Amino acid sequence: MPIYNSNTGASSGSQQFPLLGLFHTDSESVKDAHDAYDVYVNEEYVGKKILITESEEVEDVVDFLKKQGVQNISADLNGDHYVIRTKDEDHVKHILDTYLQNR
Repeated sequence: MPIYNSNTGASSGSQQFPLLGLFHTDSESVKDAHDAYDVYVNEEYVGKKILITESEEVEDVVDFLKKQGVQNISADLNGDHYVIRTKDEDHVKHILDTYLQNR
């Protein structure tokens, strides 16, 4: 049976392991499981993009639009607002509405 040492708080016969780094995480390397962005098309709110996996990025929205044949778009990230600029506003809003509901 281990003997408890009241001076050190340790028991003889037991090993103590340092907890260095156990509770410290680098916020840049670990994605928050509930990262979410408000998506706008030409300043009009369309919906919320929730990043579910670590590999997802908010920029995936524009990649999806381009795969749908949408051209001449640009996007800016300002905090948690992702603003997509386009001249084909109604078409892009319709595509994004469906995309954001299905993701």
